[in-house]
Amino acid sequence: MVQASDQPAVGEAVYVYCFSLPGISTPPGPGVDEYQPITIHTTHNLSAVVCWVSLDDFTGESGESNLQDIAWLGPRACRHAIVVEQVMADAPVFPLPFGTLFSSLPALDQAIAHRFSEVSAALERVAGCQEWSVEATLDRFKAIDYRLEEDLRSGRVKLPEAIGRRHLEEQKLRRQLSLDLDAWINDYLNPVKDDLASLAHGFRPRRLTDNKVSHWAFLIPINQVETFRVKTEQMTIAHESAGLSFRVTGPWPPYTFCQTAS
Repeated sequence: MVQASDQPAVGEAVYVYCFSLPGISTPPGPGVDEYQPITIHTTHNLSAVVCWVSLDDFTGESGESNLQDIAWLGPRACRHAIVVEQVMADAPVFPLPFGTLFSSLPALDQAIAHRFSEVSAALERVAGCQEWSVEATLDRFKAIDYRLEEDLRSGRVKLPEAIGRRHLEEQKLRRQLSLDLDAWINDYLNPVKDDLASLAHGFRPRRLTDNKVSHWAFLIPINQVETFRVKTEQMTIAHESAGLSFRVTGPWPPYTFCQTAS
């Protein structure tokens, strides 16, 4: 472990990747600034993974320009993620967003002291677990077909025998099923979510984007990850006929489950 011991030079700041437990190893390879080594700063029984960066890279007009430039931002954001994942491989981690800066090590020490209880509780909560994401999208036409077939099979609705009347009644039913499709999909997904959550140490909904109908984060104990993966594969097959498609990704640093301490 390389312990941080020097203050940033004039025009530099302390860049912090994450918090973890004392005694962690220094992640190998470059950080967001390829020219400054990654070090470990330990205080108040917590470790911070840090490096020095140029303030101009992240603040002021030049910083604002950099953060809007994908060619500058992309590689550095990837290196940030890699450093956090390297720490996560060996110890519980409290990940911090890209671009988290402190003016000095004493300023960082003050922040750690202020947040010690919250960060320690989060590290205890995520220890031995991985964050996994499950996103669902819906083919609305396929879902309406599924609902109509279910209604007909169960006898809840019947269509006339005459072809013309049958077609008109079917179109009317499809319009009705379309109107409450959002409420139906929420009810339909609840037992799916509960089934997956039964394997998890924690669950949280995430913000919906694009055409997603659900986005869930699960904190899965490492000894349950394989079971979770098998269950999500089975889930994908079981609900395809209802128009649902699932995308499962992970493991991720537990950003979702450290937000209460941010």
